Amino acid sequence: DMFHSVISNCLSLLVQELDLTCDAPLSSMTKINWSQLQQVGDQSAYVSQLISIWRSMVPRLRDCLTASRKYFTQFCVKFVSSFIPKLISMVCKCKPLSTVGAEQLLLDAHSLKTVLMDLPNICETAALKPSRKAPASFTKVVVKGMTRAEMILKVVMSPADPADVFVEQYIRLVPDPDSVELSKLLDMKGLKRSEQASYLTIFNNTNIQETIEEESA
Repeated sequence: DMFHSVISNCLSLLVQELDLTCDAPLSSMTKINWSQLQQVGDQSAYVSQLISIWRSMVPRLRDCLTASRKYFTQFCVKFVSSFIPKLISMVCKCKPLSTVGAEQLLLDAHSLKTVLMDLPNICETAALKPSRKAPASFTKVVVKGMTRAEMILKVVMSPADPADVFVEQYIRLVPDPDSVELSKLLDMKGLKRSEQASYLTIFNNTNIQETIEEESA
């Protein structure tokens, strides 16, 4: 048990180091004026910076853990489980967000998802191709987390009016919706808190109605 505890602590420290290195690019993402973006282009600079960090650090760690592949897989799972919620949190700070801005962020999220899906096999350069598939236990975590990020951005791309349609779109697309997150999405749309009241009322009423229907089923 002590051995596994030491291993777990070591993996957590490695995850923390990689996580901290990602903070600067993520922070730069929130400083972009997303409301003034005129057109969708290639992936943003912060995406390229993140991928460069991963290409620099992950292969070296993989080489060190060649004889203990399961610990390397655990490291990768721990990292994406920490990184993706942080990414979503930073995405929600990109406000106000125009439709073009949301489209660019969606493209960026897809680029990150593509690289993260194969993070255990990432090489120092894109020219080098991985020799094996990433474990299913790992890709499942990436798909679940990054799909949430993509769905949040698709909701933000939706017209804010009518309010009931916007709320319905949020409930339909995003798993485990809640009023706090809905308010953050409305912030991203540029709606003032006083303007959000009707949306939150619709959301809460919809939740109550669904609860009643589930209990009577």
